[in-house]
Amino acid sequence: MQGSGALCPLCDRLLRLATLAVEPTTVAYARLPIYTAGRYEYELARCILAFKDGGRTDLAPYLVSALNRSLLALLAGTGSRSSGHPLHLVPLPSSRAATRRRGYAPAPLLASALVRAVRGQVDVRLLPVLEPVPTWCRPGVGHRTGAQKTLSKYDRQRAMNGKLRLGQPLFHSLGRSYKLAGARCILVDDVVTTGASLAEAQRLLRQAGVLVEGAIAVARVPRVDLANT
Repeated sequence: MQGSGALCPLCDRLLRLATLAVEPTTVAYARLPIYTAGRYEYELARCILAFKDGGRTDLAPYLVSALNRSLLALLAGTGSRSSGHPLHLVPLPSSRAATRRRGYAPAPLLASALVRAVRGQVDVRLLPVLEPVPTWCRPGVGHRTGAQKTLSKYDRQRAMNGKLRLGQPLFHSLGRSYKLAGARCILVDDVVTTGASLAEAQRLLRQAGVLVEGAIAVARVPRVDLANT
């Protein structure tokens, strides 16, 4: 694992070990191949929380290394690498409020760094086409909302309805546009819980003619944590 030197040798080793268990991940809602590098617990959970909510962007190289393993496992498991056509990484966006609070969006930052990390090895390109819908624009705003981890499975799925939309690139007023029809993509997130966000992203992209070949994430929430939700 290529770290950034942001952790002590012991924490570096523990985090490396925590992200070696790359495996296909089954979730409640998304019906697509998903690969994750480790369980969202202990050192890995603390690292992700520090990166997302503690401003520790210096931890990004550790998480990108884990994402890289997830990507390679997905490509090997689905045969996507052998198609001869480029793959596009589509990161899941954060809410506007969360992005303002943090100063960055975690999944897009990691996806962008992953593209740079695998350059020359895998033909992947960044496609940041998903964007959050402002709360006041969403249908059914009155239903229960809150942090994902505080919601039941049913509420997670309902909370995602209308939460994402397909956006436009910078300078789209000058004629720039995303070419989505026929594109092959892989969804990217930091943590996978029930897959509600992935399912909504998959639905939107498929409507635009995109072939969603799978999803990758740094960590998966152990299913036992969700057993009674």
